[in-house]
Amino acid sequence: MSELNGLSSSTEVKSTRLPLWLRWTAMAAGVPAFLAVGAVVFANVTVTSFNAGDPLSAAAVNANFNALAGAINSLQTTVATQQQTITDLQTSNTALTSEIAALQNADPDCPSGYTKDPSATDIVLCKKGVDEVVKIGAGATAFWADRYEASVWDAATGTGTQYGASADDYPNTFPDTGKWTAPLYAVSKVAVRPSAFLTWFQASEACRAGGKRLPSGSEWLAAAMGTPDLATLCSKTGAGTGTDTGASPQCMSRWGAQDMIGNLWEWTDEWYPGVGDATSTPGGAWPAGYGGGTANVSSKVYGNSGATAGLPAATLRGGSWRDPWSGVLALLLDSAPSRTQPSFGLRCVIPRR
Repeated sequence: MSELNGLSSSTEVKSTRLPLWLRWTAMAAGVPAFLAVGAVVFANVTVTSFNAGDPLSAAAVNANFNALAGAINSLQTTVATQQQTITDLQTSNTALTSEIAALQNADPDCPSGYTKDPSATDIVLCKKGVDEVVKIGAGATAFWADRYEASVWDAATGTGTQYGASADDYPNTFPDTGKWTAPLYAVSKVAVRPSAFLTWFQASEACRAGGKRLPSGSEWLAAAMGTPDLATLCSKTGAGTGTDTGASPQCMSRWGAQDMIGNLWEWTDEWYPGVGDATSTPGGAWPAGYGGGTANVSSKVYGNSGATAGLPAATLRGGSWRDPWSGVLALLLDSAPSRTQPSFGLRCVIPRR
């Protein structure tokens, strides 16, 4: 047959088989992505339609093939661009992951908002206004502790009115329960009498108001290690209400925390209820105004109204001017969290974030 519907048998018609490069691109990009992008590209291709009986010519057929080839080339470019975008995103993600890991493994000298004092050569001393903290340890377990026993103020800057320096003069807006309506702030400030006469609840809230917290037992012990024993450089027995912060630089731990023993007992975050012989019944024990109760607590501790059964003991560490047995391992477990004494004070810590 010399002609088919007007098309000469000598006319070359290009094959409709997809070339190898196009089949490779489809496999590399993934069939779903290839088809999705292809649908957009081919939607813009203009191809001449032929009806039954229409004469065909090599020029018309080749024009359709050329349009299809152009669309395929455009598709190849689009897929390559998208592949490059994915590669760039993967590279950026890898870099970001590395940066996050570096930040997590970083060992900063000072907590956020504090500035390192370069004049302190043997310790890492950080300051924010009058507030001073020292770095305890290094690496992932490092944290910061108040350089001095804390004083409690009505301003976070450690200015204004101080409370608890010589009497239990905390305002009604900052009650023994810690359920304050106006916060007070614990500040590690030099050359002032550290605050005392506060309950565990008040101590905890004063630390938190300043962006800190009470130390755990292990944190307190870590901060205190290296402090000289009481008989040599830290003796303050009979000193009344203790001594001012910074007055005994020789009574310092290896990290630079001063007066951790022998000045004021320092509240930590631990409570120890005795269990076994149940001496408290649900709803009992706490003084009026605290709310809640205890159950199966066999401790007998001192509160402001004498010994009370059925309350947990909150931990105090280090000893005070009242106690000749003060020391790094001095531990007091006879006081309820609701008890206040002229020899009970606080020190706060800032954990790694």
